[in-house]
Amino acid sequence: MSEKEHCVGCTACDVSVHQSTCEMYDRTTKLGISTVFDRYEAQQPQCTFGKEGICCQLCSHGPCRITAKAPQGICGATADTIVARNLLRLTIHGVAAYSHHLEEVARTLKATAQGKTPYRIQDEQKLREVAGAIGLDSTRPTGELAIALADAVLAELRKGADEPLALVEVFAPRTRKEVWQKLGIIPGGVLSELRDALTKSMSNITSDPVDLLLTTLRLAIATGYMGLVGTVTLQDILLGTPRISRTQADLGIIDPGMVNIVAHGHVPLVGTAVMQAAQSEKMQELARAAGAKGIRVLGSMCTGQEILQRLNVSGDQSTGEQVQVFAGQTGNWISQEFLVATGAIDLVMMDMNCSIPGLKAVADRFHTRLVSVDRILRMAGVEEHVDYEPEKVAEQAEELIGMAVEAYRQRGKDIFIPRHKSDVVAGFSVESIAGALGGSLEPLLGAIKSGAVKGIVAVVGCTNNRNGHDGMSVSLVKELIKRDILVINSGCVSSATQIEGLMVPEAAELAGEGLQGICKALGIPPVLNFGSCVDIGRIDVAVTAIAAALGVDPSLLPVAASAPEYLEQKAVADGVFAVAFGLLTHLAPVPPVTGSALVTKVLTQDIESLTGGKVLVELDPVKAADAIETHILAKRRGLGLEAGIAQADGEKI
Repeated sequence: MSEKEHCVGCTACDVSVHQSTCEMYDRTTKLGISTVFDRYEAQQPQCTFGKEGICCQLCSHGPCRITAKAPQGICGATADTIVARNLLRLTIHGVAAYSHHLEEVARTLKATAQGKTPYRIQDEQKLREVAGAIGLDSTRPTGELAIALADAVLAELRKGADEPLALVEVFAPRTRKEVWQKLGIIPGGVLSELRDALTKSMSNITSDPVDLLLTTLRLAIATGYMGLVGTVTLQDILLGTPRISRTQADLGIIDPGMVNIVAHGHVPLVGTAVMQAAQSEKMQELARAAGAKGIRVLGSMCTGQEILQRLNVSGDQSTGEQVQVFAGQTGNWISQEFLVATGAIDLVMMDMNCSIPGLKAVADRFHTRLVSVDRILRMAGVEEHVDYEPEKVAEQAEELIGMAVEAYRQRGKDIFIPRHKSDVVAGFSVESIAGALGGSLEPLLGAIKSGAVKGIVAVVGCTNNRNGHDGMSVSLVKELIKRDILVINSGCVSSATQIEGLMVPEAAELAGEGLQGICKALGIPPVLNFGSCVDIGRIDVAVTAIAAALGVDPSLLPVAASAPEYLEQKAVADGVFAVAFGLLTHLAPVPPVTGSALVTKVLTQDIESLTGGKVLVELDPVKAADAIETHILAKRRGLGLEAGIAQADGEKI
């Protein structure tokens, strides 16, 4: 199951739960290279005002900080206003990033339908289903229909704020739309919503914290159905709906004899094109002429998750040792400096967010070339840009491979690669799960009804080093599956559990008796990989399908969400969407809202009576699992599913 010296899930060292990261941290320390862990320590103690969300620097009177001595800013803004406004501004950033991703995919789908890219439409059935659902003539030729759908999505982005989003109308459960309609938070065009929210969050425009929180919910719903569901749907049509496949994870997948190219970031378009190009004999011969055995593409962060989800579709379909291209997933965002510090990485393709500035210093220490492949990403000191253009990406892919080969020629001999790697089963989606279960979700629903599976928790999002890299995530996941709760991962958390060997059927041995039996009967892991952070939209689709099958609102289901190591702005938008969708949403570390008693109370208590969801903040993974299990058992009681509840109390049923 895993080539590891330590047991699955145990703490390997103070900085990370992963043995490979610990070994690389020891290496970077000896080399005098500053990494994310060192810089975190250098920032201690951190600003309490920032942690609580009670600082404001929007105008030249400031910055203002709320204290007992000064309970208002110079303009008169209270802690409630400042905290709610700061939360909204974080969400704005997340929505904007997801919108950029969606627009890139829509433009690519259109260019592909016009025959201008190396991609081809992989899921025609989904194209016709979605196009028909939003009112397009689904009998049109495939190319025409794809262009029409892409144009429709681009138009949705640009609608007025007073024009409700079609994707909300089509994909959201009726019961959810009724809740959101009463609150007045059904969003319109995303770019218009962003404009209005940015304006509201300026100094001295909207100071009502409740209105600011409702605006945050409204933006998060726009994220859910455009940035998440919309994006994954178009990516499935273009690149293929995930199918179950096997690969490997951790730094031990690196082969020093290969030209190693890292696909890093969140958008899989360039990475997919490079993989397609690298499978050609022309590119492989280029690498061999430089003295390498061939070319490997390594996954990193969400881009890697997207690629490995589709290995059997648009990804690496090659056979034979010399032409196999995709090596597997190296890790999440905290791993990026250590990945380069192996000395065996020739080129990193940086797309969209989470390429940290510290990466440049590590790359300079070795021979690694950093290349931006997205027009919005510019890193200080990095002069090489191959900005993605759908119509030119085939040529761009060969250009990037050529740059990597040239870097390989400059590679030094200071190479250290931890030997640890784990097997991974990936490629889960509503469709692939149903396929594995014989064509429907009924076996899974039956397991939930019987109590063999008490419920489902989506453990998603980022990672951070405040509690030790991936330690909180891995510990929480292990606690949940031990309690017969099926876990779905997406985002950086996926890398955490993959590396620790939790995404293979053999990991069922770590699950409770009920879940273990289901996993063995169906041949599935107790932790299912749904992919990248944008694939949280796929989880929304899954929960919607389960709610529809049971005939209830999502807020009544024995399900919950957790972002146990959330990091940045997109994660904030995701978390608020989960609350709007009616789910208990566990967060750690403590979000920057505690400086306002009102905002804290609304998010952790009052909002449940409005949307059915609420925020749970808990930093201890066992206590978090206790609270989540209690929530799931309460939802089971509400549905009359008493099976499984007595088991939780240590009784036989």
